[in-house]
Amino acid sequence: MPTIRVRLDKLSHDITVGCRIVDKLSLQLNRATKGERLFVIYDANFYALHGKSLSKIIRRFKNSVEIVIPSGERIKSTAELNRLRDFLLKERISRSDFILAVGGGVTSDLVGFAAATTLRGIRWGVVSTTLLGMVDASIGGKTGINHPMGKNLVGAFWQPAFVWGDTQYLSTLPRREIVSGLGELLKYAGLIGDPMIEMIARYLNKGLLIDEKRIVPMITRGARYKAEIVAEDERESGRRRVLNLGHTFAHGIENALGYGKLRHGEAVILGLLAASELSLMRRKRRSRELAEYCELVRESVGLVPVRKVTGEQIVSAMSLDKKRIGRKLHFVLLEKPGKPIIVDAPPDREVRKSISAMLDYYAKHGGQRA
Repeated sequence: MPTIRVRLDKLSHDITVGCRIVDKLSLQLNRATKGERLFVIYDANFYALHGKSLSKIIRRFKNSVEIVIPSGERIKSTAELNRLRDFLLKERISRSDFILAVGGGVTSDLVGFAAATTLRGIRWGVVSTTLLGMVDASIGGKTGINHPMGKNLVGAFWQPAFVWGDTQYLSTLPRREIVSGLGELLKYAGLIGDPMIEMIARYLNKGLLIDEKRIVPMITRGARYKAEIVAEDERESGRRRVLNLGHTFAHGIENALGYGKLRHGEAVILGLLAASELSLMRRKRRSRELAEYCELVRESVGLVPVRKVTGEQIVSAMSLDKKRIGRKLHFVLLEKPGKPIIVDAPPDREVRKSISAMLDYYAKHGGQRA
């Protein structure tokens, strides 16, 4: 049962990942709640499949309160945030109580932001139930909601007391949710380099998208990398920016299409392809390692359902990206796998050319419409 320590000046905490470890969750909750009330907020899709079994563990805590919220990107809204805060306040939540988010990245984003902004901050933790959540979204303390002008434009940094991931829950996820998590694993492959690339390539060559036990080392490798980065740069003022590899493009794609047309990690796969194309374009000499990584990403594009979007729509949407500096967009590119670089305001023609190359490949090799 691998445990990763996120070492921060304040609110250091553990990330725990394993297969069929949920029976040990009580120990973690005992330490976190300290006998105060426990508010558990479940994603509806998860609750329909596993809620009753997990609720048996939660109800061992006499002062527990449980609620189920809707699923999907649409709940990352002001309306849903206010509904959640209204519930917590009507239940007379106090700052000594504890909030537990049970779900994927959407759930942890919303619930974490509610925890950060109710009574000026309530302690919280995450039981992450999706691949994307386990390897990325639940780690690092970023919380927030979407805005009509862009993704995650309203939010706060609010570190959890712990992150807990049990891969037994992945086997009941829809295929597209697994592909979405694969997008973030591919991002870490680009950032880490050969060891992670080889792990993912071997895993995908077996023909299975999910193997409860074999996927644990990949999740752990990605989570450990992010934990190290977050410990160094908690608020994304420096090195943490490299974690946005492919994401400037991906957020533009999501915004241009309208949220929900592609899952976040599906858009990340396309964004990684555009970032790889731009990285290759800017190199004076051919890089075998970079070309091989680009090919691994291309193979994964076949798992992303086809959606119609134009380069102009993506470019326009990217101009709203919250990570821009002043009026300049920055892109995380690769000198080679394992060596990310941040490039501020690359030539517009190169950005457009990389988007065009990605869209051409996507149109020819993308997955079936879904």
